[in-house]
Amino acid sequence: MAGSSKNNRELYEKANPVFNTAKMTLFQLAQQGNPHAAGISEKLGLTEDTQKSRSFSMSPEEELTFRIILETRYNMMGSLAQDSGFPVLVDLPCGYTPRAIETAEQNRSYIGLDLPPVIEEISGIILSMISSEKKKLVRFSPVDATNGGSLEKALEDVKENICINTEGLLMYFNDAETHSFLQNIRRLLNIHGGCWITADPEIMSEHLRIRSGIHPGDSGHDTYHILNEKADVNVITNGLMVRYGHEKEDVEKAKATLSEHGLKAERIRIRDHLAAVNAFSSLTSEQGRAVLKAVEDVSFWKVVSAGSAENNAEADHRFTILTELTDGVLGLRLTGRLDSLTAPQLLAEYEEQSASGVIRKVEIDCRALDYISSAGLRVLLILQKGCKEGVSLTGTNDFVSDILNKTGFGEILGV
Repeated sequence: MAGSSKNNRELYEKANPVFNTAKMTLFQLAQQGNPHAAGISEKLGLTEDTQKSRSFSMSPEEELTFRIILETRYNMMGSLAQDSGFPVLVDLPCGYTPRAIETAEQNRSYIGLDLPPVIEEISGIILSMISSEKKKLVRFSPVDATNGGSLEKALEDVKENICINTEGLLMYFNDAETHSFLQNIRRLLNIHGGCWITADPEIMSEHLRIRSGIHPGDSGHDTYHILNEKADVNVITNGLMVRYGHEKEDVEKAKATLSEHGLKAERIRIRDHLAAVNAFSSLTSEQGRAVLKAVEDVSFWKVVSAGSAENNAEADHRFTILTELTDGVLGLRLTGRLDSLTAPQLLAEYEEQSASGVIRKVEIDCRALDYISSAGLRVLLILQKGCKEGVSLTGTNDFVSDILNKTGFGEILGV
């Protein structure tokens, strides 16, 4: 993909607009007194003005809820990773948090994985804050979590067991992306051994239950509204996300989904960790008791492989674009995977062709397109809005067609 680093970042942000959420998390950690987070936040130029909401302000109860959740999640995920005993922490996505610095201080190896613009922006800052003798313990690699090839390449030289940490990722995946991600998790665990620790399945239920304990009957903004507004990407549900009020049935569904992918989970209750966070001390005694009761069964998940599996190399899904522009009609033939890593390439090709003349229609040959993610769908929507006669797709396989139909894009686009 041609263009400057700045232009490349702009393309990634159009296809994957989730960077605001990651920076919001960093800024909140800094506000709560994490010195490393404060240092990173300063280097990134984050301030109250850059991080405040564009459309609403949180109530004190909502702000306290987020403080408790963030501090509990950050501290508990770190302690669970350390307690796992596995020597290599794989942070997916790593975002902008200071986890790498703290892991290196524990003399443990850290691998931060995220989209290319995040890695480009944060890796130098983090490494500049680590002592020279600890730098060898930390490295970063750009990946797409649904792209098994990118994950395996990032870990190809790892010889020890791994602990994969996931915070704030699954809520942005549709079912197809979740399926691909779980396949990748199992494959990584079968190759390297270890575990996957995630706070994601019950994060929505956790939020609403903590808020109900702090302020019963509060009808203010919930996690969906705030994260949707901050990230410009809709928070969605999938086979692993547990809904508030449906915890019992959804936990069993999530376990079944993991089992279908050769994985099994242990649930670790947050109640035993909650009262230790600094923000919890801001509650009254009555609120504290109510919150602990409300989250009695809310848990983080520790997932392991249920058994060995075939270790065949992943099929070659290299992405290519063949282009032809004739009389205002842009013909594209796509090959491979249209995901978070490759969707910016499609957008760059479209913008380059647009610069040489008006494009009234885009016709896409999908016969060799194996996979499409939410990032790919967002780029197709950009193309659809930019062309008078829209976008048409031909030759979609069953997998791509199913994603288009389930997401409603089959009706938006000409298929």
